[in-house]
Amino acid sequence: MLPFATVAGDPKLTAFGKGLLEDVAAKLPSIRGKTRLPIGVGFGIRDAETARAVARIADAVVIGSRIIQEMEQASPGDCVEKGAAFLGEIRRAIDA
Repeated sequence: MLPFATVAGDPKLTAFGKGLLEDVAAKLPSIRGKTRLPIGVGFGIRDAETARAVARIADAVVIGSRIIQEMEQASPGDCVEKGAAFLGEIRRAIDA
């Protein structure tokens, strides 16, 4: 997989807005023309709605810090379950 990290160019780098999604969608054909690898898009994907939108244009959705935040907010005994619950929401949104 070829990771494609998005950068919005403003202080809210974790806000994956509609304009950024359109920019990424516009760049993917050029990237696909240079590789046969699947392309994963990430950086700033914080919720199921955004993950679903990215999944429509990319081969993979890359989520990192948001999962860690979910786990950090839980007790040590519940952190894995909390992370799994968050990923379950993401999976259901992508599959919808």
